[in-house]
Amino acid sequence: MNRSSLRTLVIAVCLSSISAAASAQKVMVDYDKEVEFAKYASYTWAEGESARNPLVHKRIVNAIDGQLAAKGWTKTAANAEGSPSAVVVYHAAIETERQLNTWGSGPRWSGFGNASIETILTGQLVVDIYDAATKQLLWRGFASDTVSDDQEKNEKRLNEAVAKLFKQFPPKAARSTR
Repeated sequence: MNRSSLRTLVIAVCLSSISAAASAQKVMVDYDKEVEFAKYASYTWAEGESARNPLVHKRIVNAIDGQLAAKGWTKTAANAEGSPSAVVVYHAAIETERQLNTWGSGPRWSGFGNASIETILTGQLVVDIYDAATKQLLWRGFASDTVSDDQEKNEKRLNEAVAKLFKQFPPKAARSTR
């Protein structure tokens, strides 16, 4: 393999690893460690910053409802008898990032080579759970991932992200050290 072919191969591997890193799903969870989550079993929805696309909004709500139902939580109306113990709110956003990709041959900075600008869309989802009576934040989950042109792929990624958010939900009660 000549030197030029080797350099092209190295550049291709680096570019593909950058793309893979850019598309890695990020999930983070935080919660009030003093809260006894066992006392919460019902919830209602409150309005947050919904997804602009009504179909995506529906998918997000369904994914969260499914995870909470799997944990034994029941969705109720806010004004229902036996009021809900928690309120769920989500916020969705799309962030646009531009990435410059360059490749080519010739001496460094010689001007020979090619460049392209890639637009990367990153979807971000924040899910908050509040105490219905006190309005205090109990739990927050954050997920982000790249957005594809393929809606089925986006729905799959959304469901995976929400499942990861709720994997350790509800949090176990912190042990008292007193």
